[in-house]
Amino acid sequence: MHYKIYIFIFLTFTLLVSCSTNVNKSFDREISIAEKKEILVQKKILINEMAKASIKIHKITWPILLSNKQKCKDNKKKSYGSLFADVNDLPKEDKKIFLTLFNSNIDPRYFNKYQVDGFPIILSVAKDSPAHNAGLLKNDIILEINETNTQKFRKKLLFVLESEKNLKFKILRGKKEIKVNMTGIQSCSYNVQVLPSGFPNAFADGEKVFITMAAIKLAQTKDELAFLIGHELAHNILHYKNFDASEANLLAIDYLDKPKIRQLKSILVWSNESREIEADIEGMYLAFKAGFSLENVNDYWRRLSIFNPEMIKKSINIYKSNAYRAALINKTLKKLKEKDNE
Repeated sequence: MHYKIYIFIFLTFTLLVSCSTNVNKSFDREISIAEKKEILVQKKILINEMAKASIKIHKITWPILLSNKQKCKDNKKKSYGSLFADVNDLPKEDKKIFLTLFNSNIDPRYFNKYQVDGFPIILSVAKDSPAHNAGLLKNDIILEINETNTQKFRKKLLFVLESEKNLKFKILRGKKEIKVNMTGIQSCSYNVQVLPSGFPNAFADGEKVFITMAAIKLAQTKDELAFLIGHELAHNILHYKNFDASEANLLAIDYLDKPKIRQLKSILVWSNESREIEADIEGMYLAFKAGFSLENVNDYWRRLSIFNPEMIKKSINIYKSNAYRAALINKTLKKLKEKDNE
């Protein structure tokens, strides 16, 4: 009799485990489907925020690069003052997101006609740039570059910037096709990009400048961002002393691109306290020359101290205290204004 009870208990337990397993599998399957949808939603937000922040930074960066072109006399590449996004700037898995965000209004026949997976789009056109003077507009779709299709767009763009006199686009604006011809100019064309990070910071690596998303959101004025950009550009100009930058490598939506050592000789460029002070002073000069008043720039350092209260009066590693840097900025700005009024 006891064995029948044991059998009953065993069968009941087996049934319960089986039901539980089925429920778990079903639950996991539903979560997996929902997770995949959520990945698309979050990536779409990420790429869209990258584009918006890059446009904001581009408008501040261009006048600094143009006004200080004499600092980059060795630069042989031309600049046009436009910011692009291309389908190949993102991982292949994000292709559909790119098409949804930037190519959704294009007639499908264009993809067949030009034999491309996606068309580059102009995200930003800087004021008083060759692109601006030629009539290019934000959201113009690029159908052709120098009379060829846009496959390997950035490689073709780099060739033009290095070897050709003019840059020619056929663009799609609404339903109208327009041909645009631009003559490039010299500028200090270091790339300034957005870096998705939750910590307010900025980096220079000899070719590019990266401003974190947190730093962009922490800054409340163009002047604050102009100083941050100027500071990192100063590192590239003064300390790396090599130039291989080009607008062709300005990646507005590439959330995977990060600062890196791009040349062997860059290994020897280590930052220290004196170089940081030098970059603060030179960065002020670069931004001020571009027309930024730099008033109340110190508010950025005051807000930054919220994240690191110890930095208010204590110097850490290669950085002087936030109070010291704010005082240095005030002193430098005063000198700049006095010189400007002479």
